[in-house]
Amino acid sequence: MIYVFSTVRVRKEYFSEAVDFYIDFVSDVLEKEPGCLEYSPTISIDPELPDKDEGTIFVAERWKTVDSFKAHLDMPYRQAFLEKMEPLLVDGIFTRITQRVV
Repeated sequence: MIYVFSTVRVRKEYFSEAVDFYIDFVSDVLEKEPGCLEYSPTISIDPELPDKDEGTIFVAERWKTVDSFKAHLDMPYRQAFLEKMEPLLVDGIFTRITQRVV
């Protein structure tokens, strides 16, 4: 199993629209990709932090294999999702593929 973490910086005026896009996208991923074990877009809610990461969506994913994640990258609905998201982004989507060390 692998873990994928993405940071998505969205223009603040489009934040709720971007969150709505993710809500629709999650159901596609989970329904159509058996290699995806979890796909969870999240937002920062800690009011005590000086920088609340407003305008940022953090995506936590779990995949069975690197190959199942790579197949996800070529899915047509993912391409359509990226086309909708691109104009809303500040500077792209930054992704890291990781694995457990223990």
